[in-house]
Parts: sequence; structure tokens; C-alpha cells
Amino acid sequence: MKKLILLLLLTGVALPAFAATEATTTKVTVAQLEKSLAVAQGKPDAEVAQQLASMELTERLSSVRLARLNAGLPGEKARQALLIVADSAAFLDPPDSEIPANPVPAPAGTRRILTEIVNYVNTTARQLPNLIAMRTTTGFEDRPQEDVQEATDMVSLSYLPLHAIGKSSVTVTYRDRQEVVDEKAVKRGQKIGGLATAGEFGPILSRVVADALQGKITWGRWDQGAGGTEAIFHYAVSGDKSHYNVQFCCVPDGFNSDNSPILRVFNETTSYHGEIAFDPASGAILRITMEAEMTQGELVSKAGMIVEYGPVEIGGKNYICPVKSVSILQAHTTQNKGAYSMSNYKGPVKTYLNDVVFDQYRRFGSETRILTGDSGDSIQPRGPASADTPSNGPSRAPSH
Repeated sequence: MKKLILLLLLTGVALPAFAATEATTTKVTVAQLEKSLAVAQGKPDAEVAQQLASMELTERLSSVRLARLNAGLPGEKARQALLIVADSAAFLDPPDSEIPANPVPAPAGTRRILTEIVNYVNTTARQLPNLIAMRTTTGFEDRPQEDVQEATDMVSLSYLPLHAIGKSSVTVTYRDRQEVVDEKAVKRGQKIGGLATAGEFGPILSRVVADALQGKITWGRWDQGAGGTEAIFHYAVSGDKSHYNVQFCCVPDGFNSDNSPILRVFNETTSYHGEIAFDPASGAILRITMEAEMTQGELVSKAGMIVEYGPVEIGGKNYICPVKSVSILQAHTTQNKGAYSMSNYKGPVKTYLNDVVFDQYRRFGSETRILTGDSGDSIQPRGPASADTPSNGPSRAPSH
């Protein structure tokens, strides 16, 4: 069985030149956030960004409301700050105003919806054509306040809130039900360190649903999504049924003969829980969340991932494909360079967050063009790069 892997790779990252003391945040609802940004209209970009950096949402911000707020922001700094606020709240429930007062379905209705979910998962991967998409990842990290022993002196690092540490775009190929990321095809920027995930094109969808059916799955609520009412199921998977594997690189674990540290990968298959959002009208799964249940006191204290799916036009047809994912991981930092034992490894908690967007979808393959008449041309093959025009976003409605 394939396992879901949330992998953290630590690389050298250049931090911004500014520093800040650890600041308190103000908890706000979505409505309060919208009101604050309305009052901030006309203010400079940096000032709005600083205001957003001091906020923490108590509710999930929907993609529709996020897009509307983004349109009114003065610049890129404010948009990036709003993205951090929204992604940090992605695992929370939506505002009460977005929860329809529809009646809870009867047990027979719940079973019918679960059957539709299973049927959708069993068919959706087979319906996807061989395709190419662009995965654009923006990585964010914070920096805990801590003292680090350098070679000659103790260095005090001041706190930095979540901030962008890099952005990269790579080509993802989905062919014969296998997902492959072309790491050599980086289009912009450099490959970023930090959080790395994969499997949005099928493995995550099928594995989570299979685990949920082996665990506990219950009715959650109704949600008001961008395309209409969504049915939400809660699920929980115990460790013995789980295929969710959390990895963190690297953990010092003793010394080699030359006194260099032995580093190993933190690797734990963990129980987890989450939600499955389902469109009862179209039969499509629109969102899956996964939150690992880490053992108290572990090196990794929190790990989770959300994948959002939407209709995308590829080669003149509509398919449900990944359009966005959010991943978060919190782990303890090293306190001192010389402290290589596990007991001394757990310094302050550091947060890693990735925002991933999938777009520029096109079919992977070739087409044959037959010309008639007096052109003199016959069958002319066309290369895979020209098979389809890239799709830059979701289309209006899925086909079935």
C-alpha cells in the first residue's frame, strides 16, 4: 500500500534583513476581517500588510471571499499577508452564515451519499486523461525567538512571523495514473526548501477515502460552497489503519567515528482525522483535509494538509482536478549546534506553511490531423506540447 507522505526538507534559507519581537495577534472573525479591510481602503500597501500580520482568523475564509478581499488590496505585500492569514485558518469551520440550515439527512440518505463518494473515487482517476499542469508553490516560515550557540559566541535570534521564503513553479505530469514532478523544469525562482508534498492527482483522494471507510466516518454538516451546497463528512483513522506518514529531516542521532553527527529522518505513521467535502449535485469531492494526531512531546507537533478540487477544462472537456493545496507543519528547532542528542533537540516550535496553486492544465499526448482537398498534406502528427491550449483556472461546471 502506498503511504501519504508529508515530507519536510531543511535547507539553508536567507532570512529578510528586518527583525521583530514576538508580537501578539488579535483573533478576528471573517466579518471583522472584512470590516477592518474596508476601513483600511486607501492606506499604503505596507501599512495594510502590517495590519493583517497582527490578525488571526477564528473561522475559515472561503476562496470566494478571499478573492473579493484580494481585489481591494493596495499591493503585493498586503495580498501575501492576507494569504498567510487565510491559509493559517484553512482547517477551521466556516462562519455560521455559510452553514445552511438544511435538515440532517436520514441514515439512508447518508449511506447513499457515502456510496456516491466511493463510486466517485473509484471512477475519477480512471476518467482523468494524461495531463500536464503547473504547480506553483509559495513557501512560508516563521523564526522562533531563541539563543543559538555559534562557534565563538551565543547569538540571540529575534522572532519573525510567517513570511515568504521562496516561490517555485514546476511541471507536474499525470500519466497512466502516476504523478511525476519534473524537478528540472523549474520555471521561476529557485527550488525552495521547507515543506514538500505530492499526490494531489489521485493517491491522496483514494487513500484518504479508503482509510476513512476503514476508520470512523460520520455526518458533519452542510456548507455553502462556491458552486452551491456541499455535504461535509468527518472522519477519523486510527494508527493501525492509517497510511498517513509524516517525515521530518533531519534528527541528530549520535555521532560517527569522526565525531560528525549522525542524522536520520523522523518518520512516523500516525492516526489522523479530517473532513471530506462532497457536491451532492455533481457527485464530485471538492475538498479533503488531513490533520495528523501527533504524539505529545514528539519532535513534530503538528502536521496537516488540505487539497481543494474544481472543474478544469482540458482538451475541450471538463474534469475535476486539484486547484489548490495548503500544507502546514510545526516542529521543534535545535537549541544549540553542539546539542545533537534527542533530549536536547527540542527547542522552540517553528512553523512551515506552503500554498500551492495548480493551473495551466493541458493534455499530455499527441494528436493526428487529417487534411483533405488539394493541400497536398496528409496525416501530420503534432507534438505533446501543442496538443492543448493551457487552462489557467477552473471552468464553470464539470461534465459527467
